[in-house]
Amino acid sequence: MTVRTPLYLNGGNLQEMTTTQINEIKSQVRYLYATDPSVDLSVVSSGGNLGAINDTRKVAGAVSTTTGNQDGDDDGAAEYAPESDTDEPGTVSVEYSRIDQSHFDTTETADTDSIVFPVYNNNGNIQAMTLTDMYDTFIYPEIDNITDGTDRPGTYRIHSANALTGSTLISTTPVFTDTRADLSDYTSGNIGNNMDASPDTVANYYLFRVNAGSAIAYSSPVFIRSDNNLQEYTTASFDAILKNCVRHVASEVPGSRIRYRINGDGNNRGTGMSNTVLNGSGNYQTRFVGVDDYRAQEFPDGTPVVASTNYLKIYQV
Repeated sequence: MTVRTPLYLNGGNLQEMTTTQINEIKSQVRYLYATDPSVDLSVVSSGGNLGAINDTRKVAGAVSTTTGNQDGDDDGAAEYAPESDTDEPGTVSVEYSRIDQSHFDTTETADTDSIVFPVYNNNGNIQAMTLTDMYDTFIYPEIDNITDGTDRPGTYRIHSANALTGSTLISTTPVFTDTRADLSDYTSGNIGNNMDASPDTVANYYLFRVNAGSAIAYSSPVFIRSDNNLQEYTTASFDAILKNCVRHVASEVPGSRIRYRINGDGNNRGTGMSNTVLNGSGNYQTRFVGVDDYRAQEFPDGTPVVASTNYLKIYQV
């Protein structure tokens, strides 16, 4: 990696930029990327290419029905199927694949006549930076920052509410919902009914993009004009170069492409999406319906525990 020290005009005199001035330009690179990210996440109803995660919850085992008086003594002792014969609570799994990733086709900035980029002092010679120099000096360090897992402008994250200061909600549709059995529905009087019709919604998780914030004021470097004279970039013209460079690297330059995934390697982006379940071994209940209809069933019970936690990850590839 070759990092250059660009020149700028200080009172009409050429001078090397300070570390602070270079860092201001790099901060502007982050801002410019955030205004138009070249790697995009969206929310779809199903089939998102980041893959699937599952919400699981416990449900009642199958109903056991007997006709009663099975031991012949009419004392009711064996009218219901015993707990040892009833099915244990089962598990329902709901798949969520609602995050879809895309990246834009971009074109690297053309280095026309090898004078497009800022100049630097090369052992007493004024020389223009190459595209590789631009990447090494301004772009690659910011790709590292953008993917460090903190709330960098333009990056995506998960949150457990549909509002988050400093970020924009991508969709009111949650990308994951954690549900559990609603124990208030699991009563003996409901044996034989669909008690999983309205499970408890424990948490919804939503996709956000961190806002760009404000542009960074910086000192513009100097470039070589086609007549071989030196000129200071306008902020707009240098911004255009920086933006195209960072969008191209983030989208298409191997080793520095920004990508997202669910779980795996990378840095966590936002809240983990927890899948919780009840940890009980089953609540045996009975219901008398009629002379020849004695029902028994095992219900979910216990306390909530986290079965799995899934994270949105950001990484470079």
